[in-house]
Amino acid sequence: MGMLENKDICEIVTVENDNNFREFIASSPTGVRIVPEPYRAGSQPLLKAEAGTFAKWIRAHNPSVNVELNDKHQRLVLHSGDIYLPLAFLASDIALPIYLNLVSNFLWEKMKGALRTDTVRVHFSAEYEDKISGTIKRFNFEGDAESLKTAVKRFDLNKFLDE
Repeated sequence: MGMLENKDICEIVTVENDNNFREFIASSPTGVRIVPEPYRAGSQPLLKAEAGTFAKWIRAHNPSVNVELNDKHQRLVLHSGDIYLPLAFLASDIALPIYLNLVSNFLWEKMKGALRTDTVRVHFSAEYEDKISGTIKRFNFEGDAESLKTAVKRFDLNKFLDE
């Protein structure tokens, strides 16, 4: 594989600095909180470009899911065909498989008018609390829409909770 070729990423990692997520959980939240994150080391936290569109889509298509978004943060705008969804904190009432299906459905609707030859890469992360171990974990995904469909279908909740 060449240096500039894209590599799919589908991983679950333990969050080392989990202070922001712990503050989120302490506020007794429901649903999803869309939060800014540093784009590069040392940079100020920014919201990803699709934050507002994704929040509006969830509210319109899944009104039972509470979505929190503070629009006062600056936006990261990248000039590429990739889709960068914002970092999401998941409250205990929204399981990761449910969130993955929300993302998958959003992407399906967003790409309805795309040409078959268009290959769009998707980048997103979601943080949640592993109730068994009490640790905060992050699901990171980077790949095309087909890779996401495969990840959602193969997602094994039992294996996920055992990690």
